[in-house]
Amino acid sequence: MEIIDEALRLGASFADLRYYRAKTLVVTSSEARELVNNYGVSEGYALRALVNGSWGYYTTSSDVTREAAEEAVRSASGQGNVKVHLLSPLRDRVTIKEKYPLDRDPLEVMNELRKVREQVRSAEPRVKSVTVSYAHVQYDKGYWSSDGRDLELSYSISRISLTAVAREGDIVASAYASASTYLGYALEAFDVSELVETLLRRLRAQLRGVAVKPGQYQVVLSPDVSGVFAHEALGHLAEADLAVNGILGKLRGKRIGAEFVNVSDSPQLDEPMAIGITPYDDEGVRGKEVKIIEGGVVKEFMNDRSYAASLGEEPTGNGRAEDFRSSVIVRMRNTYFKPGDMTLEELLEDVKDGFLMESVMGGQTSSDGTFQFGIQEGYRVVNGEVREPIRGAGIAGYTIETIGNIDGVSRDFRVWPGVCGKSGQSVFVGTGGPYVRVSKLKVG
Repeated sequence: MEIIDEALRLGASFADLRYYRAKTLVVTSSEARELVNNYGVSEGYALRALVNGSWGYYTTSSDVTREAAEEAVRSASGQGNVKVHLLSPLRDRVTIKEKYPLDRDPLEVMNELRKVREQVRSAEPRVKSVTVSYAHVQYDKGYWSSDGRDLELSYSISRISLTAVAREGDIVASAYASASTYLGYALEAFDVSELVETLLRRLRAQLRGVAVKPGQYQVVLSPDVSGVFAHEALGHLAEADLAVNGILGKLRGKRIGAEFVNVSDSPQLDEPMAIGITPYDDEGVRGKEVKIIEGGVVKEFMNDRSYAASLGEEPTGNGRAEDFRSSVIVRMRNTYFKPGDMTLEELLEDVKDGFLMESVMGGQTSSDGTFQFGIQEGYRVVNGEVREPIRGAGIAGYTIETIGNIDGVSRDFRVWPGVCGKSGQSVFVGTGGPYVRVSKLKVG
């Protein structure tokens, strides 16, 4: 493109241009109000130029001109040690088609959300408030670079989420349930009645749940919880910007778990809720599977073009940006434990005194490898039998130690949707896996 040629003429050794268009609809229905939160389009370009080993940037919501190249080159600053892994020229157009069309009138969506909200209220008299939200984003992206990449990508992400608060006596419970997909209109792609039942089950379990005596226990993590662990506790440690000088980087090539422990990050999965869909990343790199742990051994890390060049590796397709105003950084896509060969029943039958954790609610991780997650839905397990629900519980530990304590993985597999925040940017991700049994984990 002419704008890239102009950046090269002005002194850049490499330049690329990103185009971003997002058409968004967000609708919310609650007792307090019914609102179309967002119904519009965000569109723009980001030009990046590498000059004497430093990046220069220019973003605009209008067309790019010669002045954009001048500003990008002029703004280049830094220590001058940035490298870029160059790729072979490629032209490709990728469209991920919607199975369930998204063209909906906001009032039609609002009416459907109102029905879902009333379905929750009528099924459980202890519910005091319900909020039902729907959102979708239709993306059109373009990428052009001085090494001959010419790419276009179109896809959509749609989400339905339910939150509710219930009360019985002095006990107050809150719960949520959600589903997101790249297949189109979420209210058609999923059985909303099943989502309502999931929400009600979680509320009812909390209302009659018992407190947990803090201690070390055998714990079975559901695909929801094992997926969050794979993403939050392990995945971030395997992003090149954290891995290079972090605790996981020092363990590369070393065994930290059993042979049946395998964790990967992939650009696409044949799962309806694997919304970290990235056939090409925001640097024009074709996505590939990153085997973070293979056979219990720390193997690969996620990178972008710059880290790939610095480390002498191939880029993995993990360079992502929230929008055209944001810079590209190393981000996860769909991060998950791979299935094993056990059944859930086999995992549970060896649990003498422990817990089955079904879903998480909030949590935090640290670069030192510690983690702490709240549990939204969990159950006591005694001699292999799933017993009463628990309330107000959480799990915590040290990531490497916890992986070493995994002693069973089921053959089940499911992916859950999520939104990941890093460096002030949010992107859609998928997290998931099988049921995972940990022989010793702190519960409190």
